[in-house]
Amino acid sequence: MDDIHDPEQAERLEQVAPEAAHTRRDFLQRTAASAGLAAGLGLALHPDTVLAQAAQAQSTPLPSPRNLPIDTFVVLMMENRSFDHYLGWMPNADGRQAGLTYKDAQGVAHQTHRLTPDYQGEGHLDPDHSWTGGRTEFDGGKMDGYLRAASDDFAIGYYEEQDLPFIPAVARAFTTFDRFFCSLLASTYPNREYMHAAQSYGLMDNTLPFFGGGQVLGFPDTTIFAALAKAGVSSRYFFTDIPVSALWGLPGLARSGSVQEYYERCATGTLPAVSFVDPAFMGEDQGTSGDEHPFGDVRVGQAFTSDVVHAFLESPQFRRGALFVVYDEWGGFFDHVRPPHVPDPRASSDLNSDFGQMGMRIPAVAISPWIKRGQVDHNVYGFESILSMIRYRYGLPPLTLRDASAANIARSFDFQGKPRLDVPDLPTPAHIMNGGTSGLGYNPLASLAAHRPKEHDLGRLQSSGYLDRLGFTYHPATPARTFRHPSKMGLTP
Repeated sequence: MDDIHDPEQAERLEQVAPEAAHTRRDFLQRTAASAGLAAGLGLALHPDTVLAQAAQAQSTPLPSPRNLPIDTFVVLMMENRSFDHYLGWMPNADGRQAGLTYKDAQGVAHQTHRLTPDYQGEGHLDPDHSWTGGRTEFDGGKMDGYLRAASDDFAIGYYEEQDLPFIPAVARAFTTFDRFFCSLLASTYPNREYMHAAQSYGLMDNTLPFFGGGQVLGFPDTTIFAALAKAGVSSRYFFTDIPVSALWGLPGLARSGSVQEYYERCATGTLPAVSFVDPAFMGEDQGTSGDEHPFGDVRVGQAFTSDVVHAFLESPQFRRGALFVVYDEWGGFFDHVRPPHVPDPRASSDLNSDFGQMGMRIPAVAISPWIKRGQVDHNVYGFESILSMIRYRYGLPPLTLRDASAANIARSFDFQGKPRLDVPDLPTPAHIMNGGTSGLGYNPLASLAAHRPKEHDLGRLQSSGYLDRLGFTYHPATPARTFRHPSKMGLTP
């Protein structure tokens, strides 16, 4: 992979992608200046050094927990996209898109490329994002193995700003993080488990939690939800079709409701203190999947994200709220930044069994009246950083060593000034589905159907009989179960 810090590779980037080279040089110069470094010196330093000093300058002091003006937290977790792949175009961020080169297993070089008008990737491999595949891609920190894992050149494709109908707009409007990493160099289940509990209970893959000869279903309930309940603080998990909360068995399902309940609570100002929201995971073959996982059309997921965000912005609880849009992991898509190693109860000197190795960067945005507008934050964060902020606000003890040592993402907020209560003009779900900028422009959703060669990872909760044994009745996602106003989007409920 090319690195602009290397003079020879920087010269090559000038030749193959001069605009990208100039953009990155300008970014480093501006960041060095904002960190109090001479612009020339900034280019002499490694980009990580420049960004670390800029991040230190960005951190803000925190008010006491009782004076933190956030009472409502919402976390929306989408699926399988990396930072460079989605937001590498972003000004003032450490992003790379055009001009990078990766070699496949035969040593043949391939250049990164723009994916549009392909929004699904059908006909390609689902990029490798397994425990083993992630280590191939990581390659000891070289970040050059994306085509040597079980992937094809779909993995080194990217979307420019005008290609995606919502996440670029909300990223520009609020605060985006260009050093936000998924918890593990691993797949969906372990990363979602870290979001809920700051651990994956020693699991490296999408193994279902059957214990005691299969008689006990679900992990021990050591989640942030259980900690909040013990402290008398309200919380709720909202799902669209498959409830990830079922991984914690009956206690997980007991705190779960539909995404329509989330919309209703937003409107009535009755959201709990903490809410997690998940999209529709199933339905690539009907065109109704909304999680942005290949091979669903990412624009359906963008419309869902827009609806979740707009419901929050229109809620009376926005005044003292914070919503985070994150992705569970990088999905096998390329990213040039080496993820850090962090303290973890299951950390190891052997990378093949190391839970302290974080995964690649993901798109991550914070939305709040108390967050800076139009900012890119360079501090190192992960899912545990959100847990750290929630725990700080409500005086909760750490869940594990991982969240105890994570940077509190509250330091990216601006609690010194006044809240910004004006709401930016963001694309609506109707705008996206009815053919606005980068929108669909055609219906019904069935026209977006794509062949999925293997079952969605989260689909195993349903197909294995796990949900049935918990007494949960699965219902496929429909427009009426997914969106607030499907008729306004030209959809039949």
